[in-house]
Amino acid sequence: MSDAESKPQVTQSIDWLDSDRLWAPDIVDIVELPSFTMVVKDHRGPIELLPATIQEFVAQRQAWHLHPNISRTFNLNYSRTPDDQGNWHIGIAVEIPQSLKAEINAAKMPPGFRLHLFGSGEYARVRVQGGEAGLMFAAQWLINQWLPHSGYEMAEGIPLFERVQFPPMVEPEQALVDILVPVEQAI
Repeated sequence: MSDAESKPQVTQSIDWLDSDRLWAPDIVDIVELPSFTMVVKDHRGPIELLPATIQEFVAQRQAWHLHPNISRTFNLNYSRTPDDQGNWHIGIAVEIPQSLKAEINAAKMPPGFRLHLFGSGEYARVRVQGGEAGLMFAAQWLINQWLPHSGYEMAEGIPLFERVQFPPMVEPEQALVDILVPVEQAI
């Protein structure tokens, strides 16, 4: 088992759009994520309104001085598809470093923000580089193709997209996202 700091293989997001491509199972590794606290801003609505939710999240993140260099960034994927009205439920989250935990825990959360204790556990991880285009395809492959043949099964929990590198800190083609799916040994 590798830890969260090991270097996984990187796949290109554009490659995931090639439906004829066969992915080798060795692009997936299993990592143990520790328990940590995060601040979450939930987006509930059409995907077209997500940029406004992200702007609100970024402004609050800056107010709390939670720069990406000290605080990991996540998307919580509550559902893989929108509901019947086309609305999504996506969490945008930032890890609270230990040094700022007391201060942020004592702060009044702005409307739409909440604290979330993330429990530790094992996750299957695929690292994707280069934009948003192939992320959902990669996540679907991980859950629908890799998982049934892996000796693992999906565990209780929320699939995460950890934004390891992202614009504007890097160019879109250099963005790195770890897709993390909670797993446990199959019985």
